[in-house]
Formats: sequence, C-alpha cells, structure tokens
Amino acid sequence: MKPIYHQLDFKVTCIDTQHIRKDFVASYLIEDNGRAAFIDTGCHLSVPTLLSTLNAKNISRENVDYVLLTHIHLDHAGGAGELIKHLPNATVYVHEYGYKHLIEPSKLRTGVVEVYGDLFFKQFLGDLIPISKQRIIIAKDKDEITLGKRVLKFIDTPGHARHHICIWDQKSRGIFSGDTLGASYREFDTNQAKLIFPPTTPIQFDPEVWKKTINQLISLKPKYAYLTHFNRIDFSQDSANMLIQHINGFVNIANTLKTQPNRTKAIKVALLDYLLALASKQGVTLDKKQQIKLFKNDLEICAQGLNVWLNNQSSN
Repeated sequence: MKPIYHQLDFKVTCIDTQHIRKDFVASYLIEDNGRAAFIDTGCHLSVPTLLSTLNAKNISRENVDYVLLTHIHLDHAGGAGELIKHLPNATVYVHEYGYKHLIEPSKLRTGVVEVYGDLFFKQFLGDLIPISKQRIIIAKDKDEITLGKRVLKFIDTPGHARHHICIWDQKSRGIFSGDTLGASYREFDTNQAKLIFPPTTPIQFDPEVWKKTINQLISLKPKYAYLTHFNRIDFSQDSANMLIQHINGFVNIANTLKTQPNRTKAIKVALLDYLLALASKQGVTLDKKQQIKLFKNDLEICAQGLNVWLNNQSSN
C-alpha cells in the first residue's frame, strides 16, 4: 500500500490512515536521533499504511520505541494490537482507564458492533488484536518519556473521554491532542480562522470537565495542536475560545431538544444546521453538498454522544 503523508517540520509526519475517507484520521510519526514513535494508530485496517510509511522513510521497525495512544476509541487505537506485532522493540503507552481494554478488547468490539453493526466493523475497522500486558505501560499525568533526545510529556485530559491523554512536545511547542482540542478539517480553512468543533462521542462526554481541560492546555501556551481529525493547526487562545463556544453550542442544542421524540435524529439535524451556519459565517465557499458529506461521519456520533449525556443528566 502506498502511504499518504504530510511531512511537517520538527521531524513530525502526519500520516493519512486512509480510514473511511481521505484526510479524516491521522496518525503521527515523530523522529529524533534515529528513534521513532507513533502517536495514535488509526484502526486495524490502517496498519499497512503505517508500516509503508516507515519503509518510505527508511525507518527500521526495530527503531520504533513507542506507540502512544491518546485514547482507546477505535479510530485512534484500533490498530495498536496489530501494529505492535511488527515493532519488536516498541512499548504501548495508554491512560490507566484504557489499559485493560487493550489487553482484552472484547468490550470495545461489542460496543462498536452494537452501535454500527457487524458489517461496519468488518468493512471499516477490520479487527481488534489484544496486546500483552508486558508491552503496555500506563501513562500517568505529568509522566515524561525520552525519544532520542526529545522529551514528551503526558497530560491527563478528560472531557471528550475519561481515558484521554494528550502529549506535550516541548521541541515543537505542540500538543498531540487526539480529540481534546477538537476536530478541524482542512477543506474548511479560510483566511478568517480554522473551523474547530467538538467531537462529542459517546459515552463519556463531559462538557464542564472538557472546558477545564482546554483551559489547562492553553496555559502551556502551545503553538500547535496536532489533531487526529485532521493534521496540525496553529492553536491559540482564540482557538480555545472557539472550541469552548461550540461545546456550549452543542450542549444548548441537546438541552433544547431533550424532550423531542426521536431525540438523537433531531439533535443530528440541528448539529448540521449549526455547523453549516458556522462554515458560512467563517467564509467557507465549499459546495454545500460537499460540506454535508464531510460533516456526515461526525454528525451521527456527536448526536449519539449528546443523547447519552442527556440520559446521564436525567439519571443524576
């Protein structure tokens, strides 16, 4: 498989994992002094692309020291079990709440199949391979690891998911943010700003905690956010404010529609209207049908996450 990747500075490569569509899910490859690490892996079907990227860049599989997972949602970590089989010296780092699911991934598989069906799982995700606990280390808040001469620091970042970590790279002043600093697709870029919105994925979306996490991260004064969805963007206080604004916007939609019949569908329709209006306000000139197509893969899961959050609110 021919890899598709974007070579960034600071020896960071954004790899298109080719999951569902082009420029949708990224894995990052970091190099330093002859050593390498992957941050997030995409799904099981993405692993050939990651290995082909190593080949294209003449990086030995033996020189990959780490596979760092921001969280265990399958578009981020579903390929970890298969990838680690090909990296004899690599160790997997994951949040403590994700640790057991890498060793025994049956609950992850069941959860995805219940939502999307077995056909989707096989066609778009492929498989889930367990990882031996001897090859996994729990990444705790403020822990640091060294890649070559480069220091990477883990930060506990709940809000999108309780099992979420981000990785601070002092060298580039960048945050490998998984979903914590939002989703932002390059097709929506304008001269005004990057369009950033929150992926409110089930089942642990917590808006108040998420906003605190964003403020914690912006206190680092980052220059960049390395987004899984998709690629690196400049990230500033204005970016953080935009993301918090849209977390509030999504929550307001959910609260407004909480008594609606077929609530998830109603939320999904309202989210699309919200995002299309946002794109128009920011001067996006992309054809509306194309915009809808690009948002499509996020709308269902965002609506489901908001619906679960409403259920949790009513049961508390």
